[in-house]
Amino acid sequence: MELSFDVAGQLFPNLNTMIIQWLSTGVLLFFAYKFLWNPAREFIKKRQDYSQSKIDEANQLKDEASKLKEEAKMEIKQAAKTANEMLENAKNESLQVKEDILKQANFEANQKLEEAQKEIAYEKKKMQQEVKQEIVEVALAACEKLIGEKNLEDQDRDDVQEFISKI
Repeated sequence: MELSFDVAGQLFPNLNTMIIQWLSTGVLLFFAYKFLWNPAREFIKKRQDYSQSKIDEANQLKDEASKLKEEAKMEIKQAAKTANEMLENAKNESLQVKEDILKQANFEANQKLEEAQKEIAYEKKKMQQEVKQEIVEVALAACEKLIGEKNLEDQDRDDVQEFISKI
């Protein structure tokens, strides 16, 4: 049993084996190129196009969202401005209504005051007339007691009333 090893044969490959391996690798590469290379490139290209379209679509949606956001901000500002204007108008209207109510109340109070003054003047005049009448009657009664007769009562009454009116 002798074992011999061809060290030189083991270190250098066999030329025939090497050529066959190269040829088989070339045939595999040829078929891979012929049947797989273009479909793979097309698949990768389609995938790139799809990814790029999704990126473009996302950018477009982002731009639209930014525009909508700006529009929403403008609408919010406009709504706030409108709300402030409405509040200011309501405040002005309420002040106007308040002034109108106060004017109406003052007018009614003045009317009632004038009516009360007229009533007071009427009552005062009436009381003055009653006091005059009482004075006339007292004066006549006093004269009657002094004179002791009731002869010209109407004439005396007119004279006394005329005297009191002059006073």
